[in-house]
Amino acid sequence: MSEFHAANGAEAGPDPLGPPPPPPPGPIAQSVAIGFRTVYIAGVLLLLWWLASNVREIASDSQAVVLRFGRIVRSQEAGLLIAWPRPIEQVQMLPGPERQLTQEITPLPAASAQSQELIGPFGSGQAIPQNASAYLTGDGNTVLLNATLFYRISDPIRYALSQSHVEAALNRLFRATTVRVTAARNLNDFLVVQESTDAQGGDQVVLALRGEVRSSLIQLMNARLHALADDGASLGVEIERIDMTAWLPPEAKSAFDAVLVASQAADRGVAVARTDAERRRQEANRLHDQLLADAEATAQELVSGAGTNTAGILALEHEETPQTRSSLLLREYRARVGEIMNGVGAATLVDGQGGTRVLLPGKPAK
Repeated sequence: MSEFHAANGAEAGPDPLGPPPPPPPGPIAQSVAIGFRTVYIAGVLLLLWWLASNVREIASDSQAVVLRFGRIVRSQEAGLLIAWPRPIEQVQMLPGPERQLTQEITPLPAASAQSQELIGPFGSGQAIPQNASAYLTGDGNTVLLNATLFYRISDPIRYALSQSHVEAALNRLFRATTVRVTAARNLNDFLVVQESTDAQGGDQVVLALRGEVRSSLIQLMNARLHALADDGASLGVEIERIDMTAWLPPEAKSAFDAVLVASQAADRGVAVARTDAERRRQEANRLHDQLLADAEATAQELVSGAGTNTAGILALEHEETPQTRSSLLLREYRARVGEIMNGVGAATLVDGQGGTRVLLPGKPAK
Protein backbone atom coordinates (compact mmCIF):
# COMPACT_ATOMS: atom_id res chain seq x y z
CA MET A 1 0.00 0.00 0.00
CA SER A 2 2.70 2.35 0.88
CA GLU A 3 4.28 1.73 -2.41
CA PHE A 4 0.98 2.32 -4.18
CA HIS A 5 0.45 5.59 -2.41
CA ALA A 6 4.00 6.58 -3.07
CA ALA A 7 3.49 5.81 -6.70
CA ASN A 8 0.25 7.76 -6.80
CA GLY A 9 1.84 10.66 -4.96
CA ALA A 10 4.63 10.75 -7.39
CA GLU A 11 2.18 10.85 -10.26
CA ALA A 12 -0.28 13.40 -8.72
CA GLY A 13 2.33 15.88 -7.46
CA PRO A 14 2.42 17.77 -4.15
CA ASP A 15 -0.78 18.68 -2.23
CA PRO A 16 -2.13 22.37 -2.66
CA LEU A 17 -1.36 24.87 0.13
CA GLY A 18 -4.70 27.00 0.04
CA PRO A 19 -8.31 26.90 -1.08
CA PRO A 20 -8.98 26.66 -4.76
CA PRO A 21 -9.49 30.03 -6.72
CA PRO A 22 -13.08 31.17 -7.17
CA PRO A 23 -14.63 30.55 -10.49
CA PRO A 24 -14.54 33.50 -12.97
CA PRO A 25 -17.66 35.76 -12.98
CA GLY A 26 -20.27 35.19 -15.52
CA PRO A 27 -21.28 37.59 -18.31
CA ILE A 28 -24.06 39.14 -16.23
CA ALA A 29 -21.76 39.96 -13.34
CA GLN A 30 -19.21 41.48 -15.69
CA SER A 31 -21.90 43.68 -17.31
CA VAL A 32 -23.09 44.89 -13.91
CA ALA A 33 -19.52 45.75 -12.85
CA ILE A 34 -18.89 47.71 -16.06
CA GLY A 35 -22.18 49.58 -15.59
CA PHE A 36 -21.26 50.60 -12.05
CA ARG A 37 -17.85 51.82 -13.19
CA THR A 38 -19.48 53.88 -15.97
CA VAL A 39 -21.96 55.42 -13.56
CA TYR A 40 -19.16 56.25 -11.11
CA ILE A 41 -17.06 57.92 -13.81
CA ALA A 42 -20.09 59.85 -15.12
CA GLY A 43 -20.93 60.95 -11.57
CA VAL A 44 -17.37 62.19 -11.04
CA LEU A 45 -17.49 64.09 -14.34
CA LEU A 46 -20.88 65.59 -13.49
CA LEU A 47 -19.54 66.63 -10.08
CA LEU A 48 -16.55 68.32 -11.67
CA TRP A 49 -18.81 70.05 -14.24
CA TRP A 50 -21.13 71.21 -11.44
CA LEU A 51 -18.21 72.55 -9.41
CA ALA A 52 -16.93 74.50 -12.42
CA SER A 53 -20.33 75.64 -13.69
CA ASN A 54 -19.90 79.16 -12.23
CA VAL A 55 -16.32 79.58 -13.37
CA ARG A 56 -16.59 81.88 -16.39
CA GLU A 57 -14.93 84.75 -18.18
CA ILE A 58 -16.60 88.15 -18.05
CA ALA A 59 -16.37 90.14 -21.27
CA SER A 60 -14.77 93.59 -21.35
CA ASP A 61 -18.15 95.32 -21.79
CA SER A 62 -19.85 93.45 -18.94
CA GLN A 63 -19.71 92.99 -15.19
CA ALA A 64 -21.21 90.48 -12.79
CA VAL A 65 -22.94 90.41 -9.42
CA VAL A 66 -22.61 87.27 -7.28
CA LEU A 67 -25.54 86.22 -5.06
CA ARG A 68 -25.05 83.61 -2.32
CA PHE A 69 -28.35 82.04 -1.32
CA GLY A 70 -30.14 85.06 -2.81
CA ARG A 71 -27.98 87.69 -1.05
CA ILE A 72 -25.52 89.85 -3.01
CA VAL A 73 -22.01 89.26 -1.69
CA ARG A 74 -19.75 90.92 -4.29
CA SER A 75 -19.42 92.32 -7.78
CA GLN A 76 -16.71 91.84 -10.35
CA GLU A 77 -15.81 93.61 -13.59
CA ALA A 78 -14.18 92.08 -16.69
CA GLY A 79 -11.95 89.06 -16.09
CA LEU A 80 -12.14 85.51 -14.75
CA LEU A 81 -14.94 84.88 -12.24
CA ILE A 82 -14.76 81.98 -9.80
CA ALA A 83 -17.92 81.31 -7.80
CA TRP A 84 -19.59 78.42 -6.03
CA PRO A 85 -21.97 76.44 -8.23
CA ARG A 86 -25.72 76.76 -8.08
CA PRO A 87 -27.76 76.85 -5.95
CA ILE A 88 -25.06 78.03 -3.54
CA GLU A 89 -24.12 81.09 -5.59
CA GLN A 90 -25.77 82.64 -8.63
CA VAL A 91 -24.13 85.01 -11.11
CA GLN A 92 -26.11 87.88 -12.59
CA MET A 93 -24.56 89.48 -15.69
CA LEU A 94 -24.87 93.26 -16.13
CA PRO A 95 -23.59 95.77 -18.73
CA GLY A 96 -20.15 97.18 -18.02
CA PRO A 97 -19.55 100.61 -16.43
CA GLU A 98 -18.45 102.11 -19.76
CA ARG A 99 -21.40 100.77 -21.73
CA GLN A 100 -24.30 103.13 -22.30
CA LEU A 101 -27.89 102.02 -21.87
CA THR A 102 -30.84 103.79 -23.50
CA GLN A 103 -34.36 104.43 -22.33
CA GLU A 104 -37.13 106.38 -24.01
CA ILE A 105 -39.24 108.51 -21.70
CA THR A 106 -42.84 107.31 -21.72
CA PRO A 107 -45.61 109.92 -21.50
CA LEU A 108 -48.16 110.13 -18.75
CA PRO A 109 -51.74 109.38 -19.74
CA ALA A 110 -53.79 112.45 -20.56
CA ALA A 111 -55.53 113.70 -17.43
CA SER A 112 -58.42 115.28 -19.31
CA ALA A 113 -59.92 115.71 -22.74
CA GLN A 114 -58.44 119.21 -22.90
CA SER A 115 -54.88 117.95 -22.42
CA GLN A 116 -55.50 115.19 -24.94
CA GLU A 117 -56.73 117.81 -27.41
CA LEU A 118 -53.62 119.90 -26.75
CA ILE A 119 -51.21 117.04 -27.45
CA GLY A 120 -53.18 115.23 -30.16
CA PRO A 121 -54.66 113.68 -32.11
CA PHE A 122 -51.66 113.31 -34.37
CA GLY A 123 -52.43 113.57 -38.04
CA SER A 124 -50.72 111.66 -40.79
CA GLY A 125 -48.82 114.77 -41.87
CA GLN A 126 -47.36 115.44 -38.44
CA ALA A 127 -44.02 114.11 -37.25
CA ILE A 128 -44.80 114.32 -33.52
CA PRO A 129 -44.34 110.89 -31.87
CA GLN A 130 -46.94 109.39 -29.60
CA ASN A 131 -44.66 109.48 -26.55
CA ALA A 132 -44.27 113.28 -26.55
CA SER A 133 -45.36 115.06 -23.36
CA ALA A 134 -46.50 118.65 -22.86
CA TYR A 135 -44.61 121.05 -20.58
CA LEU A 136 -45.27 124.69 -19.64
CA THR A 137 -42.48 127.21 -20.29
CA GLY A 138 -41.66 130.30 -18.28
CA ASP A 139 -43.27 132.66 -20.81
CA GLY A 140 -46.65 130.91 -20.60
CA ASN A 141 -46.32 128.74 -23.73
CA THR A 142 -46.57 124.97 -24.16
CA VAL A 143 -43.88 122.77 -25.69
CA LEU A 144 -43.99 119.05 -26.53
CA LEU A 145 -40.83 117.13 -25.64
CA ASN A 146 -39.69 113.64 -26.57
CA ALA A 147 -36.49 112.45 -24.89
CA THR A 148 -34.17 109.46 -24.82
CA LEU A 149 -31.85 108.94 -21.84
CA PHE A 150 -28.36 107.48 -22.14
CA TYR A 151 -27.04 106.23 -18.80
CA ARG A 152 -24.41 103.86 -17.42
CA ILE A 153 -24.25 101.62 -14.37
CA SER A 154 -22.07 103.27 -11.74
CA ASP A 155 -22.86 100.87 -8.84
CA PRO A 156 -23.68 97.32 -10.00
CA ILE A 157 -24.83 96.13 -6.56
CA ARG A 158 -27.31 98.99 -6.15
CA TYR A 159 -28.46 98.55 -9.75
CA ALA A 160 -29.05 94.82 -9.24
CA LEU A 161 -31.15 95.55 -6.15
CA SER A 162 -33.29 98.20 -7.88
CA GLN A 163 -33.19 96.96 -11.47
CA SER A 164 -36.94 96.44 -11.69
CA HIS A 165 -37.59 100.04 -10.55
CA VAL A 166 -34.93 101.87 -12.59
CA GLU A 167 -37.11 102.54 -15.64
CA ALA A 168 -40.03 103.98 -13.68
CA ALA A 169 -37.71 106.00 -11.43
CA LEU A 170 -35.88 107.55 -14.38
CA ASN A 171 -39.20 108.45 -15.99
CA ARG A 172 -40.32 110.26 -12.84
CA LEU A 173 -36.97 111.98 -12.34
CA PHE A 174 -36.93 113.23 -15.93
CA ARG A 175 -40.48 114.60 -15.72
CA ALA A 176 -39.81 116.37 -12.43
CA THR A 177 -36.52 117.83 -13.68
CA THR A 178 -38.00 118.90 -17.03
CA VAL A 179 -40.89 120.69 -15.32
CA ARG A 180 -38.36 122.70 -13.32
CA VAL A 181 -36.13 123.48 -16.33
CA THR A 182 -38.92 124.45 -18.73
CA ALA A 183 -40.54 126.69 -16.12
CA ALA A 184 -37.32 128.70 -15.91
CA ARG A 185 -36.89 129.16 -19.68
CA ASN A 186 -38.68 130.64 -22.67
CA LEU A 187 -40.14 128.81 -25.62
CA ASN A 188 -37.40 130.12 -27.88
CA ASP A 189 -34.85 128.12 -25.84
CA PHE A 190 -36.46 124.94 -27.18
CA LEU A 191 -37.82 126.05 -30.58
CA VAL A 192 -36.92 128.79 -33.06
CA VAL A 193 -40.09 130.88 -32.86
CA GLN A 194 -38.33 134.26 -33.16
CA GLU A 195 -35.77 135.34 -35.70
CA SER A 196 -32.37 136.24 -34.30
CA THR A 197 -31.26 139.83 -34.86
CA ASP A 198 -27.71 138.65 -35.46
CA ALA A 199 -27.79 136.87 -38.80
CA GLN A 200 -24.20 135.64 -38.56
CA GLY A 201 -24.25 134.33 -34.99
CA GLY A 202 -27.89 133.20 -34.91
CA ASP A 203 -27.15 129.50 -35.50
CA GLN A 204 -24.41 129.49 -32.86
CA VAL A 205 -26.78 131.10 -30.34
CA VAL A 206 -29.49 128.50 -31.03
CA LEU A 207 -27.03 125.60 -30.66
CA ALA A 208 -25.68 127.11 -27.45
CA LEU A 209 -29.20 127.38 -26.01
CA ARG A 210 -30.02 123.76 -26.89
CA GLY A 211 -26.76 122.54 -25.35
CA GLU A 212 -27.37 124.61 -22.22
CA VAL A 213 -30.85 123.12 -21.79
CA ARG A 214 -29.54 119.55 -22.12
CA SER A 215 -26.66 120.27 -19.74
CA SER A 216 -29.08 121.66 -17.16
CA LEU A 217 -31.25 118.53 -17.43
CA ILE A 218 -28.26 116.21 -17.03
CA GLN A 219 -26.87 118.11 -14.03
CA LEU A 220 -30.21 118.28 -12.23
CA MET A 221 -31.02 114.61 -12.87
CA ASN A 222 -27.61 113.48 -11.60
CA ALA A 223 -28.05 115.73 -8.56
CA ARG A 224 -31.38 114.01 -7.83
CA LEU A 225 -29.76 110.58 -8.27
CA HIS A 226 -27.00 111.55 -5.82
CA ALA A 227 -29.65 112.76 -3.34
CA LEU A 228 -31.35 109.36 -3.59
CA ALA A 229 -28.00 107.66 -2.96
CA ASP A 230 -27.44 109.82 0.13
CA ASP A 231 -30.86 108.74 1.40
CA GLY A 232 -29.98 105.06 0.92
CA ALA A 233 -32.17 104.54 -2.17
CA SER A 234 -29.52 104.64 -4.88
CA LEU A 235 -30.42 103.36 -8.35
CA GLY A 236 -26.78 102.68 -9.22
CA VAL A 237 -26.91 104.63 -12.50
CA GLU A 238 -25.61 107.96 -13.81
CA ILE A 239 -26.95 109.98 -16.74
CA GLU A 240 -24.44 110.49 -19.55
CA ARG A 241 -26.50 112.11 -22.33
CA ILE A 242 -30.03 113.24 -23.18
CA ASP A 243 -31.34 113.39 -26.74
CA MET A 244 -34.39 115.63 -26.76
CA THR A 245 -36.64 116.89 -29.55
CA ALA A 246 -39.20 119.67 -29.16
CA TRP A 247 -42.41 120.44 -31.06
CA LEU A 248 -45.21 122.92 -30.86
CA PRO A 249 -48.73 121.70 -30.12
CA PRO A 250 -50.74 121.12 -33.32
CA GLU A 251 -53.17 123.92 -32.45
CA ALA A 252 -50.39 126.46 -31.91
CA LYS A 253 -48.10 125.46 -34.76
CA SER A 254 -50.09 127.22 -37.47
CA ALA A 255 -50.28 130.41 -35.38
CA PHE A 256 -46.55 130.42 -34.69
CA ASP A 257 -45.86 129.73 -38.36
CA ALA A 258 -47.99 132.74 -39.30
CA VAL A 259 -46.18 134.89 -36.73
CA LEU A 260 -42.82 133.66 -38.01
CA VAL A 261 -43.79 134.46 -41.62
CA ALA A 262 -45.02 137.92 -40.57
CA SER A 263 -41.80 138.53 -38.64
CA GLN A 264 -39.73 137.51 -41.63
CA ALA A 265 -41.76 139.79 -43.90
CA ALA A 266 -41.36 142.67 -41.44
CA ASP A 267 -37.62 142.01 -41.22
CA ARG A 268 -37.39 142.02 -45.00
CA GLY A 269 -39.32 145.34 -45.11
CA VAL A 270 -37.02 146.83 -42.49
CA ALA A 271 -33.98 145.61 -44.42
CA VAL A 272 -35.32 147.15 -47.67
CA ALA A 273 -36.11 150.42 -45.88
CA ARG A 274 -32.64 150.50 -44.35
CA THR A 275 -31.09 149.88 -47.77
CA ASP A 276 -33.17 152.65 -49.36
CA ALA A 277 -32.36 155.03 -46.51
CA GLU A 278 -28.66 154.27 -46.85
CA ARG A 279 -28.85 154.88 -50.61
CA ARG A 280 -30.63 158.21 -50.04
CA ARG A 281 -28.10 159.19 -47.41
CA GLN A 282 -25.23 158.45 -49.75
CA GLU A 283 -26.90 160.44 -52.55
CA ALA A 284 -27.51 163.37 -50.17
CA ASN A 285 -23.89 163.29 -49.05
CA ARG A 286 -22.73 163.22 -52.66
CA LEU A 287 -25.01 166.18 -53.56
CA HIS A 288 -23.84 168.00 -50.44
CA ASP A 289 -20.22 167.52 -51.42
CA GLN A 290 -20.94 168.61 -55.00
CA LEU A 291 -22.82 171.77 -53.91
CA LEU A 292 -20.09 172.60 -51.42
CA ALA A 293 -17.41 172.17 -54.08
CA ASP A 294 -19.35 174.32 -56.58
CA ALA A 295 -19.94 177.01 -53.96
CA GLU A 296 -16.29 177.03 -53.01
CA ALA A 297 -15.27 177.30 -56.70
CA THR A 298 -17.77 180.13 -57.33
CA ALA A 299 -16.67 181.96 -54.22
CA GLN A 300 -13.05 181.57 -55.22
CA GLU A 301 -13.89 182.88 -58.69
CA LEU A 302 -15.78 185.87 -57.26
CA VAL A 303 -12.94 186.61 -54.89
CA SER A 304 -10.47 186.42 -57.76
CA GLY A 305 -12.66 188.70 -59.93
CA ALA A 306 -13.13 191.18 -57.11
CA GLY A 307 -9.39 191.19 -56.55
CA THR A 308 -8.80 191.84 -60.24
CA ASN A 309 -11.39 194.62 -60.31
CA THR A 310 -10.03 196.32 -57.23
CA ALA A 311 -6.39 195.95 -58.16
CA GLY A 312 -6.34 199.26 -60.09
CA ILE A 313 -8.15 201.10 -57.32
CA LEU A 314 -5.72 199.72 -54.74
CA ALA A 315 -2.86 200.85 -56.95
CA LEU A 316 -4.36 204.31 -57.16
CA GLU A 317 -4.81 204.35 -53.40
CA HIS A 318 -1.12 203.68 -52.94
CA GLU A 319 -0.18 206.42 -55.47
CA GLU A 320 -2.68 209.00 -54.21
CA THR A 321 -1.43 212.12 -52.49
CA PRO A 322 -3.15 215.46 -51.91
CA GLN A 323 -1.15 216.96 -54.69
CA THR A 324 -1.76 214.18 -57.29
CA ARG A 325 -5.37 213.29 -56.42
CA SER A 326 -7.01 215.52 -59.07
CA SER A 327 -4.65 214.46 -61.85
CA LEU A 328 -5.05 210.74 -61.03
CA LEU A 329 -8.84 210.99 -61.04
CA LEU A 330 -8.84 212.84 -64.34
CA ARG A 331 -6.50 210.24 -65.85
CA GLU A 332 -8.65 207.34 -64.77
CA TYR A 333 -11.79 209.14 -65.92
CA ARG A 334 -10.37 209.68 -69.36
CA ALA A 335 -9.19 206.04 -69.59
CA ARG A 336 -12.59 204.69 -68.58
CA VAL A 337 -14.52 207.06 -70.82
CA GLY A 338 -12.24 206.12 -73.73
CA GLU A 339 -12.99 202.42 -73.17
CA ILE A 340 -16.70 203.17 -73.02
CA MET A 341 -16.67 205.35 -76.12
CA ASN A 342 -14.75 202.71 -78.04
CA GLY A 343 -17.62 200.32 -77.45
CA VAL A 344 -20.33 202.77 -78.53
CA GLY A 345 -21.49 202.78 -82.17
CA ALA A 346 -22.97 206.32 -82.15
CA ALA A 347 -23.19 209.09 -79.55
CA THR A 348 -25.25 212.26 -79.30
CA LEU A 349 -23.78 215.16 -77.35
CA VAL A 350 -26.15 217.62 -75.66
CA ASP A 351 -25.11 220.83 -74.11
CA GLY A 352 -26.38 220.93 -70.66
CA GLN A 353 -26.48 224.75 -70.66
CA GLY A 354 -28.32 225.01 -74.01
CA GLY A 355 -32.01 224.75 -74.75
CA THR A 356 -31.89 221.42 -76.57
CA ARG A 357 -33.76 218.61 -74.93
CA VAL A 358 -33.49 214.88 -75.64
CA LEU A 359 -36.26 212.37 -75.05
CA LEU A 360 -35.04 208.96 -73.86
CA PRO A 361 -37.21 205.79 -73.51
CA GLY A 362 -38.20 205.12 -69.93
CA LYS A 363 -39.10 202.01 -68.03
CA PRO A 364 -42.45 200.41 -68.88
CA ALA A 365 -45.18 200.98 -66.34
CA LYS A 366 -46.03 198.07 -64.16
